[in-house]
Amino acid sequence: MRKPVLFRVTNNLNIGGVQRRMRSVLPLLTQDFDVHVVTYKDKGVFWEELPELGVKTHFVKLKGKWDIGGIRRMSTLFREHNADIVHTHSLGGNISGILAAAMAGVPVRIGQVHSRGLHWYAKRPLHRWKQKVEESIIHRLFTDKVVHVSQESLDFYAEQTGLPLDKLAVLHNGVDFNAMLPDTDPRALKQSLGIAPDKICIGFLGRLERGKGVEFCMQFARTLLSQSDRFAFVIVGGAPKDKLDALRQEAAGYGDGKSVCFTGERKDVANFYNMFDLFIFLSQAQWEGMPGVVLEACSFGLPVLARETRPVREISGYYPRITFMQDDADPLTVTEQALRMPPVDQQAFRNRFSVEAMAQRTKELYLSLLKQ
Repeated sequence: MRKPVLFRVTNNLNIGGVQRRMRSVLPLLTQDFDVHVVTYKDKGVFWEELPELGVKTHFVKLKGKWDIGGIRRMSTLFREHNADIVHTHSLGGNISGILAAAMAGVPVRIGQVHSRGLHWYAKRPLHRWKQKVEESIIHRLFTDKVVHVSQESLDFYAEQTGLPLDKLAVLHNGVDFNAMLPDTDPRALKQSLGIAPDKICIGFLGRLERGKGVEFCMQFARTLLSQSDRFAFVIVGGAPKDKLDALRQEAAGYGDGKSVCFTGERKDVANFYNMFDLFIFLSQAQWEGMPGVVLEACSFGLPVLARETRPVREISGYYPRITFMQDDADPLTVTEQALRMPPVDQQAFRNRFSVEAMAQRTKELYLSLLKQ
C-alpha cells in the first residue's frame, strides 16, 4: 500500500530548536509516511544525518521568499514525488513553500508558526505589517491549517491576521527523551570547566542573541555572585567570537572571577543538563513560541527559574517545578526559592511533551486533513 508522501519545508537544518525537533520527530513518521525535507537557504548538519534515518533530503535554493524561479523548482519537486502533504515552517517557508505546493496541486498544505515576536521579523513596523498581510493572504487562499507551538502564539496570530480559528491549531513540541542521555560524569565535566565541585551550578542554554535574555542573565549573575559565593553559571550557546570574548571579559569581574563559564555552541547538551542544579530561562515573553530548552530541562527533573511567559506557564501545567520571577526580583531570594521546589512526578509532562506524543498528534493531524 502506498504511503502518503510528506514534504517539510524549512530554511535550513542547522542546530537550532526547530531543527532539533524536526530531527527527532521526522524519523518517527516514516512508518506511516514517505517523508522528505526540502531546505532552501542552507543544508546544515541534520541534512546529512536524516537520510540515514529514513528521511529524504532535498535542497532548492531560493533568493527570497518571492523567488518565482525557486518556487517553480520547488513545485516541480513536489510534483515529481506526488506529494500529498506539504508542511512549511516560519514566514519564508509559509510563503514560498505554500505557493509551491499550491502550484503543484498538493492536496494538503500546512503552515507553522514557531514564535510570537520573531515570526514577522522585519525591523521597520511598516515592513512587518507588509509581511503580515502577505502571509495572511497566502494562508487565507491556499493553506488548510496553520499550526502553532503554543496557545499564546495561536491567540496572537489570530488577533493579528484575522484568520478564522478553525484554520488554526496548537501542535505542542516534543522532546526525544531517549536521545537526551548523558555520557559524561557531571563531576568531571564541572572540573573540566574550572568550576569548584561544591558550587551550585546554574545553567543557561540557547543562542546568545537578541531576545534570549543574555543581558538579563549577565545582570542576574553579577548581582547573585556579589550576594553569595556558593554559585557558578554555565552559559551554553553560540555567538560570534567577538561577542563571546566581550562577555567573558565582562564576567571575569563577577564574584571571584571564575564563576561564569561560556562554552560556545555544543551538541552534547544532555551532559550539561545533567550537570546543572538549576536551569534559568530568561527569554523575553514575545521571543519564544514553546521553548524546547525548558522542555529538555524539565525532562531531567531540574528546578526551573523563569521570567513570566505564557508558553512556560503552559508547561508548568504539566510540570509544576517551575518558579516564575519578575524582572526586579532579588536574585538570591528567587534562586533559593527555585532550589527548594520539590521533585515532581514527570508522567503527565512526558505524556504531553514526548517526541512520540508529538509524532502521534502530527500523524493524526495529517490523516484528518487527508480525509477531508
